[in-house]
Amino acid sequence: MTLDGDHFQRLEQLLYRPVSTRPDWLKAWRNEAQYLLSLARRASDDGDLEWLEELEDQAREMADVVDGRWRAEGL
Repeated sequence: MTLDGDHFQRLEQLLYRPVSTRPDWLKAWRNEAQYLLSLARRASDDGDLEWLEELEDQAREMADVVDGRWRAEGL
């Protein structure tokens, strides 16, 4: 089982997106995103589809929030 969900991929793309200036909130957000992705990998390895779906919903929400912040701050 792999992390094929679009929301996980989107979160990972945002995680490694280069920025010219790093706002104060970015480091904490990146730590949270990495943690969520590690939990998703564990759920995938364990075959826990229910937990994986929950984590994918959280990944979508997290990606939406950070994407909106970047657009608002012009990053």
